[in-house]
Formats: sequence, structure tokens, C-alpha cells
Amino acid sequence: MSLSTNNIIDPLAVLHEGRELLIPPIHFVRVSCRKSIDAHYWIWNNLVGRFSVQSSYAGFEDPAEASMFALVCDQFQKTPL
Repeated sequence: MSLSTNNIIDPLAVLHEGRELLIPPIHFVRVSCRKSIDAHYWIWNNLVGRFSVQSSYAGFEDPAEASMFALVCDQFQKTPL
């Protein structure tokens, strides 16, 4: 999990439930995708906003990040987290 970008520490990454939330708020954009280790790793390393990964979907605060994830989520193996 990346805590910094270009040697600048991401404040959301170091806080408990800063980037990854256990329960997604109602305004998060949901993308249908099974929970997997690969998807979780990809989100942490390629996106910068807040997110939540559930058993049947991933939720994103930024709709642009949800679109980016939707384009690649079919490439992940279906291994449970």
C-alpha cells in the first residue's frame, strides 16, 4: 500500500479509515466486482481517493476513479481477500 506519491506523504493513507472505509457512505459510486486481493492492491497503488471494497462491489467517492476501476476490474483474479 502506497503511503506517499512523489515522496509526499498522503494524509488520508496514514489515518485509520482515511482512504479505505469499512462501510461505504451512500454517496459512493458502486462498481460491481468481486472482492479480491488483486483489486484491493490495484486500488491502493493506482487511485488516490477514498474507497470501500465489499464482497460484491467496490465503492468510490470520486466518480472518475470508479470509471477507471470499472475498466480494469474484469482483469483481476477472483481470489477472496
